[in-house]
Amino acid sequence: GFTANGVNDGRTDSEWNFGNSTNWQYRGSLEKTISGGNSFGIAGSYAHIPVVYSNGSLPLPSGITGTRCGNCDAHLDMTTLVATFHAGSGYGFHQVLEFSGGIVSYLNIKRDSDGAKLAPSGGNIDPLFAAGYGIGFGLNDRTAFEFVPEWSIAIHERSGLANGTSNTNRLNALRVSLRMGFGGRSYGR
Repeated sequence: GFTANGVNDGRTDSEWNFGNSTNWQYRGSLEKTISGGNSFGIAGSYAHIPVVYSNGSLPLPSGITGTRCGNCDAHLDMTTLVATFHAGSGYGFHQVLEFSGGIVSYLNIKRDSDGAKLAPSGGNIDPLFAAGYGIGFGLNDRTAFEFVPEWSIAIHERSGLANGTSNTNRLNALRVSLRMGFGGRSYGR
């Protein structure tokens, strides 16, 4: 589950307000152990998020398509793709530390009332950075349950935004995960 504040998009003179509501996000990862419970890998996630879409009075620039609405309920698909570093493993309780960086994509922004695609109809991609610290419980040397609060920041472009307008989307998450190791060799602490 995660919460986010929203995105101010200067190119379309619009705001996508996530309202700090709690939403479900589904995530999968592939990682390679390097030593002592540390691993590098990639992770991807998907969430279908309700937003309040609002825009100003400026016309859309040429090349950007989509419908606009003054203040309407909408949904968008948010996906991420990040490189990860994970530290923490072992039998029983253990600490978990994670860092990641990559991209977040906002796609399929659609008005709830009629399904019309809102501007920008092609979506948007921003850089994303995250850090998490939590606890895990190892059932054996290959299987663990983990509870990791994670703090992320997505940096949106400043193009078209007033000087005092935020261009960051802050995402806070509590990730509950099951980690399972595969392969021919077992590594212990």
